[in-house]
Amino acid sequence: MAGITQTIPSFVGGISEQPDQLKFPGQVTDLVNGIPDITRGLFKRPGSDRVKDTPLASVQSGGSWFHYFRDEQEGSYIGQIASDGQVRVWSCKTGELQTTAYGTGGQTAIQNYLQTATPENLQFLTINDTTFVTNRDSSNYTQAEIDGGGTPSGISAGNARTVTTIGTTGTTDARPHTHFGFIELLRTENGRQYGIDLNNSAHVTTLTRATRVSIASDTLDESDGTGHCPGIGTQVFSVTAASSYTDPTIVSVNKPRLSFTLSSNDTITNTALDIITYGSLIGTGLPAGTAVTYTTAAIPGQDTGGHSGIQNLPPDATYYIVPYDIGDGSANATTTYFRLASTAAAAAAGNYIQIMGNGTNNTHTFTEVVGQPYTSGKDNLIFRINTLGQQGVSPNYSAQNAGPGGSNYRCSYNREVVLLHGGEGWTTGDEVTVTLDSASTNYNYSIRIDEIESTQLNATITAAGNDSGLIRPTPTPFDADTAVTTDTIIGGIIDALPKDSNGNQVISAEHIGSGIYLHSANPFTINVVEDDLMRCFQSSLNDVQNLPNQCKHGYIVKISNSRMSQEDDYYLRFDGENNKSGAGSWSECALPGIAKTLTNMPLVIQRTAFNANTQIATFTVKQFTYANREVGDDFTNPIPSFEGQRINKVLFFRNRLALLSGENVILSRPGTLGEPDFFIETALTVSAADPIDISAASMFPSELFDGIEVTTGLLVFSTNQQFLLSSDDTVLNPDTAKLRSVSTFNYNKDIPPLSLGTTVAYIDNSGKFSRLNEMANVRREGEPSVVEVSKIVPTLLEKNIDLITNSRENGIVLMGRTNSNIVTGFKYFQVAEQRQQASWFKWKFNKGLIYHFIIDDEYFFLDQDYFLQSLKLVQADDDPSTTDENAINYLLHLDNHTTIKDGVFSGTNNTTTFSNVVWLDDVANTSSNPIIYNLAIIDSEGRYAQPTISGTTLTLTGDWSNTSLPSGQTHFTVGYVYDYEVKFPTLYPVSTGGGKATADVNSSLVLHRLKFHFGKVGSYKTILTRVGKPVFTQQHESALLSQYDAGDVPYLPEFIKTVPVYERNTNVEVTLKSTHPSPATLHSVSWEGDYSPKFYKRV
Repeated sequence: MAGITQTIPSFVGGISEQPDQLKFPGQVTDLVNGIPDITRGLFKRPGSDRVKDTPLASVQSGGSWFHYFRDEQEGSYIGQIASDGQVRVWSCKTGELQTTAYGTGGQTAIQNYLQTATPENLQFLTINDTTFVTNRDSSNYTQAEIDGGGTPSGISAGNARTVTTIGTTGTTDARPHTHFGFIELLRTENGRQYGIDLNNSAHVTTLTRATRVSIASDTLDESDGTGHCPGIGTQVFSVTAASSYTDPTIVSVNKPRLSFTLSSNDTITNTALDIITYGSLIGTGLPAGTAVTYTTAAIPGQDTGGHSGIQNLPPDATYYIVPYDIGDGSANATTTYFRLASTAAAAAAGNYIQIMGNGTNNTHTFTEVVGQPYTSGKDNLIFRINTLGQQGVSPNYSAQNAGPGGSNYRCSYNREVVLLHGGEGWTTGDEVTVTLDSASTNYNYSIRIDEIESTQLNATITAAGNDSGLIRPTPTPFDADTAVTTDTIIGGIIDALPKDSNGNQVISAEHIGSGIYLHSANPFTINVVEDDLMRCFQSSLNDVQNLPNQCKHGYIVKISNSRMSQEDDYYLRFDGENNKSGAGSWSECALPGIAKTLTNMPLVIQRTAFNANTQIATFTVKQFTYANREVGDDFTNPIPSFEGQRINKVLFFRNRLALLSGENVILSRPGTLGEPDFFIETALTVSAADPIDISAASMFPSELFDGIEVTTGLLVFSTNQQFLLSSDDTVLNPDTAKLRSVSTFNYNKDIPPLSLGTTVAYIDNSGKFSRLNEMANVRREGEPSVVEVSKIVPTLLEKNIDLITNSRENGIVLMGRTNSNIVTGFKYFQVAEQRQQASWFKWKFNKGLIYHFIIDDEYFFLDQDYFLQSLKLVQADDDPSTTDENAINYLLHLDNHTTIKDGVFSGTNNTTTFSNVVWLDDVANTSSNPIIYNLAIIDSEGRYAQPTISGTTLTLTGDWSNTSLPSGQTHFTVGYVYDYEVKFPTLYPVSTGGGKATADVNSSLVLHRLKFHFGKVGSYKTILTRVGKPVFTQQHESALLSQYDAGDVPYLPEFIKTVPVYERNTNVEVTLKSTHPSPATLHSVSWEGDYSPKFYKRV
């Protein structure tokens, strides 16, 4: 055998569960409460500092936890949302409970939203002073279920809740009226008619107008006389009705009477409707809707004798004509028949009343109600008569008639009629008689309609009767010297609007500027006759340039740029100055009456105040304000896809708030974090600042639960796939955004992914144990690199890990389970593209953990006794430590440590008693004995003892009073000791090269001794577990009492310890352990032994 030696230069490889012969030098079988660091070596982790002597106040069991870093002055905060939805926050600097207030929404509604029996359902995102909270819980807990024990644990009686999904409330601003329109006057012009057509009926109106007229006759005197021409003149006439008038103004005809004969034989019974009554109209027919009164008395001048009453028809009441044509082909079919209605509305609808005969043949007369307007329907015929005269000698000239008074002369007239406006309702052959009163002598002219033209149109407002929407006001004066004003034109239109039988306008009008705003309780349409004079619009318009400068305040119109597409439609609202109709401006708005406000959105917890004197902050829990939908409609600006679903996670990406819901990623408009806006700002154009709503493209159900930003986009996770939200363009917008699958690995949705600096780590929960995967090189195109970094420790990570945190600066990831006292760590170090370290380790605490997180090199955790503790990953000045004569500082390793002083020393008993240590009552123990396991006390010189505990009293042997404190010290440090333990693998001769290590497992190796090369070290022990022999344990002190002066700390900055072994390498297990509060740092191990190749010839 040959004597050989080999050195393992460092032990920063951490735990490996590979077979020992496959382990790389520097890896160990187990590592507890140590940190493998490529700079410092394998050292004992720092102890944890108790933030406050007593546990956090008012902590509830269960619930969800979150944390938040404010700044260097205030430090960090830790918060809990209990299962009943109550929110509490504590300072990580003082451990004091902060003030919690409930804002918008009220405490009841807020707690209702936050309740859940599964803590992982609550997801948090903190941005500045605002923490967004969303609840994934989709369960409904009724009070009966809670009282009956039918709900999951954690929901108590009195906390019934109904989980609601994202919804909407409220509607966008309504228009001033439901049915409306606007007519704008474009210009004023003489000799034009400003006509419009209003309609809400299918009734077709036939409009006739004269196109040629002539003078049928006149009364001009062309007989022999003095030769004077008194009939010369020019005059414009505007006439109405078909009979002759001497007054050229618009007049009404005499009111006719309505008469019919009714007998029992003329009554027709219709069981489905009413009784139809036939009667003939005498004289000129009365139009539909005319109001008439039936009387039983004789009508003077119209008929004689009385009239027998009609059954069911009370006399002296008002009735309304309903025209009716029986159309039976008989001789009577040419006669206009009628029915009677009891109301104007019934008449317009064609409904009628029941009339029954009284068995006798009698004539019954109806007369029109006095005061009801009625014209012939033939209006606005405007023409000019020009009459010229020339004096001449009469053919009958006689000398005897010569002289001034003779009759030898005559006047010859040249007459013409010029049609200026054809009017409405005229038929061929109609004549009107007018008087040319502009002549020195009045002469009458009979003007005949020679030709007409007919137009069919819809111009009926039902409530006012057929043809009532035909608005044809008197044309403006044809005399150019007569001024035409806007007010006159608009007033004429308004006066001509349809009225009901009571004289009330059926369509209301409001004169605004140079236009008319019309509105009605019923729908109607508007059409202008001459579009060069006026234009009109109602709820939509094709060209924004056609909008008026003055309009009704609040008027909303849709601008339809493309008739065949809705994509470029948008809406404008007129905002009058001082909220008054008239002058103002148009601004973009939303379609009236559509959903406006999002409800049940993620809540927020905001730090809203801080009292510097009390060091107490105020946190307000409230429903956050999300922007309303202000423009567009359901097509151009739809409600986001999260409507009807719950939000799984809130993220922040490229200055946008991102919500994960179902298979969609929904991003707000950028820069709207103060009031997140998930609606477009304008429907006029597609903008890069528009919100983004995109679905994950996958063949499998892919509900998205979490995400993290990478250099190429937003990496989002479903339980079985990973997707990348990115853009091929430099600007992310709705047109360039794409969400594609990049990998298909399982993912634990309850644990957020972590950024390791340039890579992303996440937990895979499938199988019996958890796995930690690391994803790198996430590109827009192509697949990323995914490595299972926990491959060498397949059983180290427990199933259902629910606690994870990391520090990129320290290259550390810490993972655990709620109520477990084991924290598994992963230490890594990257140089460029090379991973220099990937080490696993375990930390073991005295109590199980409830929550943990890392902020600024400081690891905070809350234990099962609700003590909040912090562990400095980098030693700080205020850490408990001691310094030797060479100014070398040594950290004191105690968990949950705090300070204690004022012990009372008894010289008689040689004991020191610390009374009223109140926090001892807050420590929960599994033992019935009132002791705290592993509690220790130490001073700055390393003096160390473990006390006995009785209630709230600590007792130690020796003098631990204040007078025994080292110079400059004011207190002792008390806390829990913990074990630092390293289990080494079987040692083999190893050859290295090319980045590989090869162990010689076939050789025979007898270990003689081990040499441990320590850094800072105090008390420790080595344990040799040998096959077939007792366990050999040695306690080692780094400095013997005879080798250091009193008052110096018993620790050394460097030390080499040789441990004898003399065992075959495969028959011994070596363990290094340190339970003392002193440091323990292992740099390297060298071994010496006898080596033999076992006599086999290698081939």
